[in-house]
Amino acid sequence: MSTAGPLTAHRPERVAVVIPAKNEAERIEATIESARRIAGVDLVVVIDDGSTDATSAVAMGADALVVRHKTNRGKAAAMATGAQMVAIREDAERADGGASFSEELHAEPRSPGHTGPLPVIDASHTVPRALLFLDADMGGSAEAAQPLVEAVLGEGVDMAIALLPPQEGAAGMGIVVRTARRGIHRATGWEPNQPLSGTRCITRETWEACLPLAPGWGVETSLTIDALSSGFWVKEIPAELHHRATGKDLRGQLHRAAQLRDVVRALARKRHLAPDLDEDGQEEAEVPQPLEPADVAPLPTGSADHDEEKTWTVVPEPASEAERAEHAVARRLTLADLPVNGEFSDDETRALGDVDAAELDALLRELPVDGDFAPDDVVYLAETDLETLAARLRSAPVEGRFTPEHAVIIASHLDIGEPTIPESVPTPLSPDEYTSLVVHAAVDAENR
Repeated sequence: MSTAGPLTAHRPERVAVVIPAKNEAERIEATIESARRIAGVDLVVVIDDGSTDATSAVAMGADALVVRHKTNRGKAAAMATGAQMVAIREDAERADGGASFSEELHAEPRSPGHTGPLPVIDASHTVPRALLFLDADMGGSAEAAQPLVEAVLGEGVDMAIALLPPQEGAAGMGIVVRTARRGIHRATGWEPNQPLSGTRCITRETWEACLPLAPGWGVETSLTIDALSSGFWVKEIPAELHHRATGKDLRGQLHRAAQLRDVVRALARKRHLAPDLDEDGQEEAEVPQPLEPADVAPLPTGSADHDEEKTWTVVPEPASEAERAEHAVARRLTLADLPVNGEFSDDETRALGDVDAAELDALLRELPVDGDFAPDDVVYLAETDLETLAARLRSAPVEGRFTPEHAVIIASHLDIGEPTIPESVPTPLSPDEYTSLVVHAAVDAENR
């Protein structure tokens, strides 16, 4: 436990509920109504993350503040939008004076150059609301999050995480939970019971210290690591909450596979918080790597002054992808040359360390994959056996090419071996079907 929570001078007195939702028209109204019964809650914000049903309309009918993403942007993005909307609402409240605004009736001069009534604004409104994140499918059980609110508002906890009871019909994927739990423990020394619990009550100070969020389903792992690393008090609180369980069908397996991918990516982003240790428990020192000949550009003969005129050699760009690797020695590739769909963050660049960009580029382009990888996917793949992954993907009885997401999921299960294809399933498979079988094999292996 850190001292940050109990010693914080000003605690929030109110709570804003943030509910990320996608296609939850059937349950969102009950969830909103139940959330309003939590003591301390005076604002409910629903983020419709690209729903194709009436989620937004139902939520507005339940008198929630609703913001809609036109396309699905993922849980982390929905959470960030919700927190932003709460901040905007609070800014408007402060400008308006708040619910307890009153105006003096007398008009004596209060300060030089000013006469007339001055507003009286309740100072409690200067403390931002705590944020309570709830799943949209909790229905009438949402009010059972009350203990989390009490822990934050009353006990001084900075991030209260719900410990849920066993969920009826759940087909748990222990490998995801264990991966997140071990990663958090390695990074912070604290081992949570339910590292993937998304129901959390967080002070605004803690929330802002955890930005930017890890993408997708890695957000909970990232929040826990960042909060603990910043010295905040994180505590798991039992809460009788219930939500729709994820089954064992194809959709459920792919959901868990996406969770595993995002958790691994989140841990890769935080890797610098837990340096690798040698056998004696000491941090391993980085060994400077010798420069390759291609890294050194010789000075012109007889010149030792950097102001002297130099002779430059122009190396033409390779005419084809196949020539890229052959010309890597002549033109040193950088991370920007990799097949990625964005820029690497400082954390991701630090995580890659001294990776050979030319070699990694060639291995990534050998994968039978259509599309570019996300930067944090590359961070994870850089630590895997990409040659074995390429062979696995090529030997798979699949019609069509894999996506980058499929490749990352399969890469995380290379040690499981080829999945068994049931006799009732005709081949060739689709990339989705094959990836689902890989995840199913991993679940069975863990259970055994």
